[in-house]
Amino acid sequence: MLQIEGVSKQFSTRVLLTDASAHLRQGSRVGLVGPNGAGKTTLMRMILGEDSPDKGRIRKRPHLRVGYLAQELETLTGKTVLDAAHRGQYPEHEAKRILSGLGFGEADFSRPVEALSGGYRMRVALAHLLLANPDVLMLDEPTNHLDKPTQRWFEQFLLNSGMTLLVISHDTAFLDRIATHVWDLRDHVIQEYRGNYTRFLEQRAARDEQLEAAANRQSKEIARVQKFVDRFRYQANKASQVQSRIKQLEKVKRIELGRDAKRVRFKFPLPPASGRHVFDLRGVAKSYGTTVVYGALDFSVERGQRVALVGENGAGKSTLLKMLAGVLPPDKGTRTVGHGVTLHYFAQHQAETLNPEHTILESLSEVSTQAETNFLRGLAGAFLFSGPDQKKPIKALSGGERNRVALARMLVEPANTLLLDEPTNHLDPASVDVLTDAMTDFPGTIVFISHDPTFLSRIATRVVEIEEGKARDYYGDYEYYLWKRAQELESIKESTADLSPTQKQAKASNKALPSPPPVAEKSKSGERRELSKSQARLEKQVARAEAEVAELEVRLKSREQELADPALYKEFARWNDLHQEQDRWKKDLERLTAKWSSLTDELEDVKKKLAVV
Repeated sequence: MLQIEGVSKQFSTRVLLTDASAHLRQGSRVGLVGPNGAGKTTLMRMILGEDSPDKGRIRKRPHLRVGYLAQELETLTGKTVLDAAHRGQYPEHEAKRILSGLGFGEADFSRPVEALSGGYRMRVALAHLLLANPDVLMLDEPTNHLDKPTQRWFEQFLLNSGMTLLVISHDTAFLDRIATHVWDLRDHVIQEYRGNYTRFLEQRAARDEQLEAAANRQSKEIARVQKFVDRFRYQANKASQVQSRIKQLEKVKRIELGRDAKRVRFKFPLPPASGRHVFDLRGVAKSYGTTVVYGALDFSVERGQRVALVGENGAGKSTLLKMLAGVLPPDKGTRTVGHGVTLHYFAQHQAETLNPEHTILESLSEVSTQAETNFLRGLAGAFLFSGPDQKKPIKALSGGERNRVALARMLVEPANTLLLDEPTNHLDPASVDVLTDAMTDFPGTIVFISHDPTFLSRIATRVVEIEEGKARDYYGDYEYYLWKRAQELESIKESTADLSPTQKQAKASNKALPSPPPVAEKSKSGERRELSKSQARLEKQVARAEAEVAELEVRLKSREQELADPALYKEFARWNDLHQEQDRWKKDLERLTAKWSSLTDELEDVKKKLAVV
């Protein structure tokens, strides 16, 4: 269907592709992966004809229809959701079926597109593409704004459609489920692999291992030949042999091994700690026109918590985060910020606020005129911008690279509270790993929104589900939240076995049918059970944290004795390694102690509530 033949592309001194080739076969579903800035979106634009190769060509079957969902969407105004999806070209009933699958209700079909959130506007554009049923469907980060039910429907649609796909996605679980092939855009060429993302990783690791072995063999052979040249260079009777070997060395094409970006690590700077209470919202209301998002919301955050806000798109997660950040005032109610709280807010489209003409270093220096250049260079390096790349203008960066710059700007001036709206969007897996490791070690408070299940599992210590203007708390990690929700749904299923269809539907959607008011004693009994469960869970977490702290203190004490040994002073390299490890343990101890303190505070609160129920 589509052949990429010896394509080269560069912008100024930035090389993206060099003699790259690949073949897109009919019916295949290809995941296009590679580091941010490698040229994935540029390749798609060249396939569309919006850009052209410097060398080589892209051959397409005659009359090939190509559909494209870009990261940055066109602005649709003056159209309803239904009109924008089918645009008069396709059957209305089919448009409604696809829109329903993408999370729109009947009442949404007549809503103006400009009144929708960015995530829902993207769904309208996606619905139009799915209706068009192109020969080749190209998608650039299609799952960034899809919640779990919608993504499941979308994946099933793609699998059933038989469409030929070329997909850029950093959602590796999504690629695992839909990809039949992977194109790895790395080191300026395209490597093709058969299978899903997990299979690709296995094959690439094996290939890299073979490449490293070949590079080692080549290095040894070059050293052997060079040794012969150096030894006999000035002996007349060996002149012809020396010249032969010099020509042999000149012809050798050196095997280059790529740099593994995942080895780069950084840590958030340690700011002064805040007070115990970080945020407190009381009786908060917020509406957009006639749409009520929150009626009277109470919500609080305490020091050291890592709170994940989850829920369907449009439920009000970003609105809540904006109100916490103070960038969106509530219509009613109060917002209280705790003592000593310093915060950074990362919005969903934060990267769009960067000055496109500034370089990466200039963009970082905008945040603080006091920061030294060496510090800014180190910070840029931690976010995978090294050497000459730090002088690239923002306008030359990919979406993922701009996101990394926006995240790095938060760290120029340290803060003890981070509010993050989809921080991993557009980031490649290596960048997500770097950010996740840093956030895991961060000793402050984090409130964040993410659709990335791996990121959620590694970061969250408390999950808050936003639904119909209410915030339901799950004090535990993301795995606990999923387990608890599954239990609740199973309980609803069992309790509705004998109900009418109308009653079942009301129960499943958590909308209560008219019923007598609950008996106060039963309500108190249920509350006691929940508090008792919370107490038992927190007591286990506190005990585990105490054990970790005690173990680390023992290791530190042992290390102090080890470093005091005079015999070690003669082995500076070993002494230095041990000392650096000791410093890391001390920072870990600070983090664990803060975690223990936060858990202890939570446990005391639960005990107090249990005493009065």
